[in-house]
Amino acid sequence: MTDRIIVLKFGSSVLGARADLLNAVHEIYRWYREGWQVVAVVSAIGRTTENLLAEAHELATQSQPDATAELLATGERHSAALLGIALDRAGVRATVADPREIGMTAAGNALDSELVSVDRGRVIALLAESPVLVVPGFFAYSDAGKLRLLGRGGSDLSAVFLAQTLNARCRLIKDVDGVYESDPATSTATLRRFITLGYADALLRARQLVQAKAVHFLEQHGASVEVASLASGYESIIGRDDCTLVDASARPPLSVLILGLGTVGLGVYQRLAALPGHFRVIGALVRDRAKHSADGIPPDLLHDSIDALSKLQPDVVVDALPGLQPSHSLARYYLAHGIAVVSANKTLIATAGPELSQIASHSNTSIRASAAVGGSAPMLELLRRHCERGQIVGIAGVLNGTCNYVLDRCIEGMEFDAAVRLAQTNGFAEADPSDDLLGRDAARKLQILARLAFGRAPDSLEIETLNATALHTAKSALRDGTRLRMIARASIHGGTVIGRIQLEQVDREDSFASSVDEWNRLQVTFANGADVSVHGRGAGRWPTSEAMLADLFGLWRGASVAPETWAET
Repeated sequence: MTDRIIVLKFGSSVLGARADLLNAVHEIYRWYREGWQVVAVVSAIGRTTENLLAEAHELATQSQPDATAELLATGERHSAALLGIALDRAGVRATVADPREIGMTAAGNALDSELVSVDRGRVIALLAESPVLVVPGFFAYSDAGKLRLLGRGGSDLSAVFLAQTLNARCRLIKDVDGVYESDPATSTATLRRFITLGYADALLRARQLVQAKAVHFLEQHGASVEVASLASGYESIIGRDDCTLVDASARPPLSVLILGLGTVGLGVYQRLAALPGHFRVIGALVRDRAKHSADGIPPDLLHDSIDALSKLQPDVVVDALPGLQPSHSLARYYLAHGIAVVSANKTLIATAGPELSQIASHSNTSIRASAAVGGSAPMLELLRRHCERGQIVGIAGVLNGTCNYVLDRCIEGMEFDAAVRLAQTNGFAEADPSDDLLGRDAARKLQILARLAFGRAPDSLEIETLNATALHTAKSALRDGTRLRMIARASIHGGTVIGRIQLEQVDREDSFASSVDEWNRLQVTFANGADVSVHGRGAGRWPTSEAMLADLFGLWRGASVAPETWAET
């Protein structure tokens, strides 16, 4: 649980088409994995509002205000619902709430009202249920229950009003990376971007960027708001401070080499190709060039030998290969040459993480592996925030989606072998599921997590195999109101780190019971008895790609990760 809340507003300028919702997912996930609870306020997609208004005018030149308000609000409802679906695909728990559900009220003209109140307690309660709350902007409701629009650009007002009520940080995501002295789209002069600017200057310089009503609201409350672009590491702040300016400089895209275009690698490639302002894929290592060329990958990007990669000069290498080799050799090579590596390879990180960290440190670069454990559940980030010596005394997690899926199907009455085959059919298990069922997959992940939590991997590790016999014994002892989970635990006792992976009975109200199918969960227990947890999809193309994209965006922004992260002490 965190008391850090950020309100992110996504306008039509950044949601120009349905595909742009995935960029909003990246931005939301960025802040979520850094420990923020996120309220996402969304506008309609592209020209939806204009098109709806045109439909109304086709029927009547002067359309009835209440009916027009109801019509136009469907655009925001539509984009909010789609964003909720996109977040779920990425494995990020989110709640989509209509303004009525959070008591957002307004007074005035049906098409241009002023916000009056919002139920702060209800918003906090919804954020306690899931870390992301998606709210359509632009409209609220009168005391009589009538829908009221907030005027053109009203989603800005929705966002700053919510932030003020929640005492939250507020960031308006625009199609430019801040407020400029003149319009970057039309000016040919050397541009300067505002670091800070006052309310009067915002009304003068940012009238086309931020709704005037929102700026007046900020001034009335002495509040501030950030104006930034997607993934940006900086912003212009509208508030009480005097104006300060900086010469604008564009950050070039990173050149990326992808190792492997399987399920995850292809997902990463597709997202990078959709973000040309941030990344440029310069090559991919594959086994079968013809296969991937037939799938639409440009042939000149495809290489089927390691020797062919030597002529490429990437800024970062994405490792989406299985197994220890050739990932280990390639990671060593690129890190030694000062090239960052982003990996989803848990075998590599569990086996060679400390060694690769040392190489990265000596070369002033980094190896990042958020996707190696937990998929889109930001387990490593949670531990990094709390990894002070002695602060963590125990970690426990549901770390393997295959075991989860098989357990649930067997409890429903399916035979063990049939449950495994169904997991394979639905993409929750490999053709050879032995790593999952024998506990090796969970063991590697627990080893990685323990290094962050305690400074080293477990000194001893007991592993229970999931098979028909073990499952039969566990089911025989199952009590009413409980369910089975394969839980990995590590704790420190007298300086010794002890690990175990075993079938456990948990109450249906227990947080681990809610981790079904490929959903993973990590719970961290502190020396003072408090605990905190994260939950997300632990496998699959899009959750794993999301974690890798977050690491890549961090590199693009120039953010650093301490090289000793993977080192044992």
